[in-house]
Amino acid sequence: MAQPTEVSLIEYERLLRAAYAAAQRGDRLELQVLADELTIVSHMRMPDGQLASVDQRWLTEVLLESEPDLLAVTARLGALIDALPPSTTPPAQALQRWEEVVNESPFDRNEPGWLEQFFEWLFGLLERLNPPLLEVSIDGPQSDASFNLRPFVWIGIGLAMLIFGGVLFFWIHEVRLTIQAPKQQDPPAEADPITWSEAQRLAAAARQAGDRRSAVRYLYLAALLWFDEQGLLHYDRSLTDCEYLQQLHDRPSLRDRLAPVVNTFDAVWYGQQVIDEQAFARYEQQVAAIKAITTQIGRAYEATA
Repeated sequence: MAQPTEVSLIEYERLLRAAYAAAQRGDRLELQVLADELTIVSHMRMPDGQLASVDQRWLTEVLLESEPDLLAVTARLGALIDALPPSTTPPAQALQRWEEVVNESPFDRNEPGWLEQFFEWLFGLLERLNPPLLEVSIDGPQSDASFNLRPFVWIGIGLAMLIFGGVLFFWIHEVRLTIQAPKQQDPPAEADPITWSEAQRLAAAARQAGDRRSAVRYLYLAALLWFDEQGLLHYDRSLTDCEYLQQLHDRPSLRDRLAPVVNTFDAVWYGQQVIDEQAFARYEQQVAAIKAITTQIGRAYEATA
């Protein structure tokens, strides 16, 4: 609550992009932290100094559900990022902001972890609780012996640490079971492809298995990876569909070819729209046409070079 409710456009866009990436990879813990930061933001300062009202309380309300729809959250955050005005941050300020982000958790690897901080606190407490102890004499008719309280103090501390360690172990074990339980219910998903040929192979395998929805996604990734391999755009999982199309603003013919592929992918993957065999065949032809036209452009360029 002590954080300011007014942030700059750059900071607001950073929070949205971080939340978008967390929702894409299904990281609910990171998404909850970012949702708490976004919820307290009520105004965004534009580059010209004007204030714009923002309200992202919907994200916190969605995460309160037992099984939030992360696909819908991803689509909505992507739409919010697309609706933001273009940033006019000077390069010097952008570099300074980049350094600030890198120095923050979880990128800052120099910051001690919670376990290291706990042991530092524990050893500091032991030093304060272990001053030099005076020997206490036992008066008795048969003995003049004396004993030291120090061993009993260490035994008590050792027992307390064992109890605390046992409680901490069982708590961590239960938390891991709670987090891993939903993941064990679903079959392990194959990693995203990183080349055009790999995406094509996964699309063919998904179609053969009858999973046209996954095949649509792999063909969409194949189109983006092909553009990336040809140097026509930069592929990055954190970018939105509109940002990919914006990278082709100086190539309107290629952008018009990619636009229907993007629209079909959004409708099938995020909108849960069922695609029949005929519509899938047309979609597959659109992706193939993208490869064909870019190949022709490349040959024409080589011929004139």
